[in-house]
Amino acid sequence: MIQKPKGCNDIYGREAKIWKYVESIIDATMEKYNYNYIRTPIFESTELFHRGIGESTDIVTKETYDFVDRGGRNMTLRPEGTAGVCRSYVENKMYGDPNQPVKVYYNGTMYRYERPQSGRDRELTQFGVEILGSDDPMADAEVISLAVNIYKMLGLKEIKVNINSLGDKESRDMYRTALLDYFKPHIEELCEDCQTRLEKNPLRILDCKVDADNELLKNAPKTIDYLNDESRERFEAVKDYLDIMQVSYEVNPNIVRGLDYYNHTVFEIEAKVEGFGSNNVIGAGGRYNHLCSEIGGPETPCIGFASGIGRL
Repeated sequence: MIQKPKGCNDIYGREAKIWKYVESIIDATMEKYNYNYIRTPIFESTELFHRGIGESTDIVTKETYDFVDRGGRNMTLRPEGTAGVCRSYVENKMYGDPNQPVKVYYNGTMYRYERPQSGRDRELTQFGVEILGSDDPMADAEVISLAVNIYKMLGLKEIKVNINSLGDKESRDMYRTALLDYFKPHIEELCEDCQTRLEKNPLRILDCKVDADNELLKNAPKTIDYLNDESRERFEAVKDYLDIMQVSYEVNPNIVRGLDYYNHTVFEIEAKVEGFGSNNVIGAGGRYNHLCSEIGGPETPCIGFASGIGRL
């Protein structure tokens, strides 16, 4: 008997009705927030994801489904939604639209070759939102509040927002130097992947699953201590807007997120769900002001988040 691939699921019966209900709540909320639906290809040029997400990330080095098509082109099944949205924004010259910023949302399948487990599949469905063309801290707060409101409407309890700031390029460069100085004398104590990450992108060491309980990681320098004045003021403004919107949050300096394109605000949202244990992050995102220019477009400040529908 032919069976479905490992890490994939059939959605039918009662589960399919729940799935459609979740999607209907998302669609209705997006309409109220004035976000337009966008659909990008399931596979794109490998270069898009390798350049956009970052060569040093686990997604690119371990988890992408890469293949060569019949025309000899290198293609990749999309592992996340943001890079494809930015490619569409640049290719279709949305930066020239009279209505700015551009606010879009997507809902589609992503593919990651990782060990299937509870809440993690090889074929997963994500919905996400992106605001392209605004550097206003209010946009950061809007995206976070939008996610929280969807989770509340779906009945999730004890929702917790964890936020951090990676700062601008100057702040990140100072922080990178601090991490290099800190980890270099002890690099042999870390896993092989982390030893490779040290020179490519030491921030990825903080995201390591193998060494997560290592005291070296727990005591590593914190991003928030290396923010310049401008980045610190920006982070304070984001928190002020969240206070005005009555979105409770907690500053967590350990959040760095697993993708190279983030800068300034990064966040994760948790909810207390029976059976999830400590693996209770249901959505995450952050600001990425340089991704559009990385893939050939104009410098465009952006902010977004994504959430797995299967997990929801």
